[in-house]
Amino acid sequence: MATYTGALKRFGNGPLHGIALVIYFFLLPYVVASKWGLTRHESNGTLVRTLLVALGVFWLAFLVQLVTNIVRLRHGARLNASGSAWLAGLMVAALPFLVTPMASGSALRSAAPIATSVTTSRWLEDPPTRRVERHRPPMREPLTDLGAGLPLALVAKRRFDQLHQQQFEPDPDDVDDVVELLRSYDPTLLAQVRSLIGEKSSGVLLVPPDVETLAPSSSTDAVVVRVLGHDEKGTLITFAREGGRLAVDVATSTKDLIESCVALHSGRLVFEVNVDELLHSLATRSLHSTTVVYLGSADQLDDDLRACCITIERRTDTKTGTSFRFSPTSAPAPVAQTTTQSDVRVELLRVDPQITGLAEAFTPTLRRRCIEMVAYLALHRGEPITGERLRTRVLSHANVDASSRTLANTASAVRRSLGADLHGSRLHAVTSLGLYTTHGVTSDVENFHTLVTSARQVPSKEAALFAREALQLVHGEPLASALRGFEWFLVEGSFAQLQRDGEWASLLVHHEAMLDEQFELAFWALRQGLLVDPYSDALSEALSRVPRLRQFGGDRTSRAKDQTIGAGGAVAVGWSFKGFSNQVSQ
Repeated sequence: MATYTGALKRFGNGPLHGIALVIYFFLLPYVVASKWGLTRHESNGTLVRTLLVALGVFWLAFLVQLVTNIVRLRHGARLNASGSAWLAGLMVAALPFLVTPMASGSALRSAAPIATSVTTSRWLEDPPTRRVERHRPPMREPLTDLGAGLPLALVAKRRFDQLHQQQFEPDPDDVDDVVELLRSYDPTLLAQVRSLIGEKSSGVLLVPPDVETLAPSSSTDAVVVRVLGHDEKGTLITFAREGGRLAVDVATSTKDLIESCVALHSGRLVFEVNVDELLHSLATRSLHSTTVVYLGSADQLDDDLRACCITIERRTDTKTGTSFRFSPTSAPAPVAQTTTQSDVRVELLRVDPQITGLAEAFTPTLRRRCIEMVAYLALHRGEPITGERLRTRVLSHANVDASSRTLANTASAVRRSLGADLHGSRLHAVTSLGLYTTHGVTSDVENFHTLVTSARQVPSKEAALFAREALQLVHGEPLASALRGFEWFLVEGSFAQLQRDGEWASLLVHHEAMLDEQFELAFWALRQGLLVDPYSDALSEALSRVPRLRQFGGDRTSRAKDQTIGAGGAVAVGWSFKGFSNQVSQ
């Protein structure tokens, strides 16, 4: 009754009319039945029987109208204020008490009608013109297009969460589809997938069709999954816990990513695209029910922030080592791996060079020399470096070569800080010929060049995706605050190569963005390129041709020049790697 209270209150004097109709409904058949027999002994019996038939017709018409109103209410339609409408609302409200629901073997099948009835009550109170504020996926596709088994169960789980969290409000015509989808939600199957995932923080996993033979896991910790592909051999999924990285294809859009992620746990998923929003979501979330997924570059975050959220790892190849294959419809053709996985990473595409993933901090007195030595070895990964070159080219200062003792002390500090993995110490012991080699150490400069090289091998539309990913690695003017050292970065041509690739990538993203009228993206790409090469005339000239306000349209800067902004108008620029939106506020 409480569910349909809002519907009953709208009918004003409807209760009085409704009570009168109820009396009419029950008394009329009695009157017709009792008077019909008496008309045989009366002279005007034919006339009376005719009137009784007319009353019976009116009674049947009233019954048809009542049934019609009940059906319309069940479909979320709004009725005029009348006694019949009030009586129909009363009947609909009483249906849960009059009809016993059928038992089901699954707890979810009994919960689905409850969620639907709550949503229906909201349609009765308000017209179905409201829409969910964020991430409302379409619901008109046939359920057969969603596949079967695990993919369908994951979609049902996501819809179930959205209904409970009031993030989704279906149209009245979609009620049957939503109910059918909710019945495909199988908590036991998802618990068996948890058993297959185990305690891994992230990865790509092939779920075989016989996963239902596994014992369900009782774990309730937060895990986010996303389906990558499905065929007769199983379902390929990517998964991640807090602190892990969710593997996605480089061509996956932010919208598709948001709409396809599913929480295996009982809780909310929050998606953020910049650091400020991420910090706000982490500070205000409920630790037991909310998982934050950061859609920006993970390189923007420090280790503590990465441990509190799930980050995205965009890869060109998300296949496992099995024979299972899938073909994303929007992904570019597979090329060379763009990101080298390692424990230690040298970051030079920023103002202050730094190294992440160290086993322990560098010795304070040798920190600058250690960073420069590791950076040199990382940029020359795969080739042995002589100690003489390190002394005269890397560790030298003011045209004075470093001594052999300085080299030995620096190498010892580097070896201790880099630590060891399954293959031994990351900085190998110096050979008898005085050669230094490393493993498990990479750099953002190497990743940048790899992405640009991959972009040069594919058509421009797909190449722009790689180039954009490369530009996201730039977090400031490279080595701008390194007042000492790194002369070799200029002399050996590393900086010139970085500027060359940076200019090419910026102009490519700018060109494709201008064709698509994504002026904010074009502006951001050129600004990233100018961080790498501040004196590039080509980038500066292209930057001057990007429209400042998206509302003026196209690349017709004359319109922007002639357009006036009223008093009190102001232009506010919001920066982010993904959205990068310029907003005009009056």
